Amino acid sequence: MSASTEELARRYYATVDAGDPDATADLFAADGSYDRPGYDTMVGEAIRSFYKGERVIDSGAHTIAQVIVDGDRAAVHGTFDGVLKSGAEAHEGFADFFQFDADGLIANRRSFFYRAAV
Repeated sequence: MSASTEELARRYYATVDAGDPDATADLFAADGSYDRPGYDTMVGEAIRSFYKGERVIDSGAHTIAQVIVDGDRAAVHGTFDGVLKSGAEAHEGFADFFQFDADGLIANRRSFFYRAAV
């Protein structure tokens, strides 16, 4: 990997916040996976389909509070503020866990949201 693991993680949020679903999907390995609450595990082209249409968010921005790196893995937490496709505002705390492959592509991403559950 030529970019640092932290740079790779931050690049993900830059493409999402720019509203570029193809650039975001291109950050995942061909067999990369994404686990997100409320969705079945997405793999490969299902990730592109998610970002191009299934994602309920219309626009917004992530504010990263912290990135913790361990080799090819990064843990990120922060907040998201934006607008859903329904027009409703979204304000959400999140934690994401990334694993990158040798080419610097996302092999796995797992998301968690900060809200009362139990």
